[in-house]
Amino acid sequence: MSRLIVLTRHGSVRQVNIKGPITTIGRDPSCGVHIDSLGVSRHHAAIHWTGDRFVLTDLASRNGTFVNKVRIRERALANGDAISTGDCQLRFLYETRPLPNEEALRLVTLSHAPVDIDAAVRERSDWATFFRQGARARHGDGHRSGRGERRV
Repeated sequence: MSRLIVLTRHGSVRQVNIKGPITTIGRDPSCGVHIDSLGVSRHHAAIHWTGDRFVLTDLASRNGTFVNKVRIRERALANGDAISTGDCQLRFLYETRPLPNEEALRLVTLSHAPVDIDAAVRERSDWATFFRQGARARHGDGHRSGRGERRV
């Protein structure tokens, strides 16, 4: 079962199952994944099943579609990929076995390694911080100063 965990800039989180051969993402209420944000185009992107994988396609959106911080036109999705559309973050999860809703929200895949959200939420109080924490884990946990030097 494949699904998206959707995190809006206001911090609300929801889970959307990907159903059928094509799932659209956008601001239009007719989209399979409706995102009410001005930074998201009415028909922003689509996820379609090719028979052996899911592919994300940008639908000529104004602000672009990003997978793991790289702007894409079309890209095959891997389990745990972070998708950005406007000011909204989505996490693509692909499981070969169906998960109960509460477990799908508890487990988020980062770099193909399951992470226990309950433990992360105890450290960080909101989902936006948790998703940013995952990006830092993939790109190193130090901060860079204005001159490109790495502080630890």
